[in-house]
Amino acid sequence: MNKQTWQCLRLEVPSACSEELGARAYALGSCGLQAEEAGERTRLSIYFATEPDFDLAMVRRELELALAALDLAPPLIEVDRVEAEDWEEDWRRFFRPVWATPRIVVHPSWIPVETKEDQVAIVIDPKMAFGTGGHESTQLCLQALDRFLSPQARCLDLGTGSGILSIAAALLGAESVLAVDVDEVAVVNARENLARNAIAEQCVEVRTGSLEVVGEASFDLILANIQSHILRPLLTPIDRLLKPVGLVLFSGLLVREGADFCGWVEDAGLQIETTMEKGEWICVVARNAR
Repeated sequence: MNKQTWQCLRLEVPSACSEELGARAYALGSCGLQAEEAGERTRLSIYFATEPDFDLAMVRRELELALAALDLAPPLIEVDRVEAEDWEEDWRRFFRPVWATPRIVVHPSWIPVETKEDQVAIVIDPKMAFGTGGHESTQLCLQALDRFLSPQARCLDLGTGSGILSIAAALLGAESVLAVDVDEVAVVNARENLARNAIAEQCVEVRTGSLEVVGEASFDLILANIQSHILRPLLTPIDRLLKPVGLVLFSGLLVREGADFCGWVEDAGLQIETTMEKGEWICVVARNAR
């Protein structure tokens, strides 16, 4: 059986622009990023899924354009393939507990944390499925979930990745969660993490696919931590899945995309409730306007 491999772009940039470049890489489809600081320089290892139709050359050109926009000469960009096991073992050195909110902490299984009675601890071990709690867009979504989840809510986790948002929703009191993802690797990883956190299948169901596998169900809260170009054609169908007073949390969005994205959301019939920012990222909370 062939081992899973990932495409990796390696480059060194001034530390001052590493966050902006990392945000750009994620917007281009990166499913993992490792940064190693060396004085005023940062060595980035940017990971992408190995898929026949994925254009890594295009990604490389876009990163070079992003650097040029920052008045930086394109650096040497190395291209590599990495076995999943190697990536996961290497990532262990960088993965630490993350307090996304005062009552939500995400941590790896090998680093235990102490929590109080009103706090929840989510165990996520590193895989290539996006969502270890370290990325600002995931933290924003967890913050919004902590703020807007109502007791006994029915939730949809669209593009579940590692399952982190579904786990958080279940631990915070959701009645049920339907988690979907088009990536079979993510689906397997999400199910592993649900089991690791002792979340019953009756509470969280995981399906392979997107909105087409949701059916006619309606939801109190929809979680969508996905890139904007993927979300845009889904906005109207998402609106139809919301209950009359339902909310949707859109994350995975760059701050500079915020105005355009909010316009698309309103065009789809949703009403903007609030926006939240962290670093280069934004979370848009919208309400069913019907």
